[in-house]
Amino acid sequence: MLIILHMLLLLAGASDTARGLLAESFLGDHPNWKHLALEDIYDPEQATADDFQTAFNTIVACECVRDARKAGECPVLITCPSATMLETVQEEFPSDLVCVRLGVEQEWEGHSFDHEVNAKKCSLKEIGGFLRKLAKA
Repeated sequence: MLIILHMLLLLAGASDTARGLLAESFLGDHPNWKHLALEDIYDPEQATADDFQTAFNTIVACECVRDARKAGECPVLITCPSATMLETVQEEFPSDLVCVRLGVEQEWEGHSFDHEVNAKKCSLKEIGGFLRKLAKA
């Protein structure tokens, strides 16, 4: 299996549960990938009141990704629950990041994605297959 050591694959949109299931399945097939679950540092109540704090927390998480990549030269899957976090991650990794939008929620309109998948029309298995193909590309 070809492993892309520098790849950063970001999943945004859909529900926390759907992203979590996709990440779990993907990482089961790609054990040498790391996972940054931005859901773990996201507080929707705080985020609406303080975009600065959300952006700061995301920048710190991105620094952890940089450190992990330097130490292990590993690809990283990032799951993203918010548009503010997406913007920050895209600014932190302008060239290595491959962004996949899951679903058709309006929250993500106007943001740049490399790929879009209508999660309402595709099964988790189909989306997982698509992600595996991206990881090999």
